[in-house]
Order: sequence, then C-alpha cells, then structure tokens
Amino acid sequence: MKIKKVLKVIGIIIAILIIIVLIHTIKNYVIVTGLQDKISQYSNNSNYYIKSVTTEDNENIVTMEYYKKDNKQVVFLERNINGEISKISMYNNGERTDTFWDNIENKIVELDSGTIMSVNIYNGLETDNRWQTFLGCITSNIKSVNYNGKECYSIRGFISSTSLNSEDTETYIEKDTGLLVKSTDRQTLTEKEYKFDNVEDTIFIEPDISEYTLKEKE
Repeated sequence: MKIKKVLKVIGIIIAILIIIVLIHTIKNYVIVTGLQDKISQYSNNSNYYIKSVTTEDNENIVTMEYYKKDNKQVVFLERNINGEISKISMYNNGERTDTFWDNIENKIVELDSGTIMSVNIYNGLETDNRWQTFLGCITSNIKSVNYNGKECYSIRGFISSTSLNSEDTETYIEKDTGLLVKSTDRQTLTEKEYKFDNVEDTIFIEPDISEYTLKEKE
C-alpha cells in the first residue's frame, strides 16, 4: 500500500510538472509566433535603413549603416579600435559593387569588387516551421521590459536553427513591430535602429574616385 501511495504521489508531481511546462511553453509560443507574424510585414520591404552599433568586450566599436531601395544598396562600416577609425563603404547600383576604404594611411577604391554584404531584417526568432518554434519555446525565458522608451520582450534561451544565438544571448524585441533592438552575449552588445520607406537616391551617390587610389584587379 505504501508503495502505491508513493507511486501515486510521484505521478501527481510529474503531472503537475508537465502542466507547468506546458503552460510555460504555450505562453512563450503565443508571444514568439506573434512577434514572428509582426516582423513578417517588413520582410518584403524594398526601402529601408538599418543602423547597428556593436560594442565588443575590448571596447572596440563597430558601426554599420545599411540602406536599400529597390535594387540599390549601400553599406557603411566604421570600426573604432582604440580611437583609430577605419571606414569601408560599399555601393551597389544594381549592376555592380564598388568598394571604398578610408583609413589614416590611405584611401583605396576597388571597382566592380563583387557581391555586396546584404543586411536582411530579422529578429533571431525565425524557424523553419511552427514545430521548431514550439520546441524553442520550451527552453525560453521571456519577460516584459522597457528599453529606450519602447515596450519590449527580453528573450533568453530561444533555440533556432536559423540564428546563431548562444545560451547566454539575450535579445530585446519590440512588442509592436517584432524588430530586434538589442542583443547581448558574453562578448558583445549590439543595438539596432530602423527606418522604412524614406531612403532617397542621393545616398547612393559614390565618393569622388579621383580622391582614391585605384586597386587593380588581381
């Protein structure tokens, strides 16, 4: 009889734990799928601007600005290493990409340098299907936070086959838009901002090539 009572208690405890896990997972699933649906409205946008500032643990700072309008793209990369700043600008007019390097020592341009670094809109919660989303929600820890005046979700532990999030990664995703606004891990802190439907053609005008040394094709 005692054994039956013990087994019954163990069964009840296990059932309670399963219910708790299910409630936790379903709650996370509703939040995550809602954010996935919200960010989908931006996925086919062909006119947008993204700024990303990444501060590394050695205090180096990498700033990226990306502009896209239809088939035109431009990327500005700036790296600040101990106060020494270097810049790379990549312009794609829809037919070719030209790359400009600016640093203390020289200014170099390479014409028709190859494929540009495209920057897509994502929030780190993308999965191949809803089942993967559900599984990712089991290990997730989600809470509401206010970041820079924006209502966001802080998300830890979400495992996705389409992102490189580690176990210690924490992402801040805006509730209204589903956009990633902040990401931190042990080595870096990244903050992002976005603008949509206001990129003008003037941003795609390249610098004066005469001010640069032409890099010859190898």
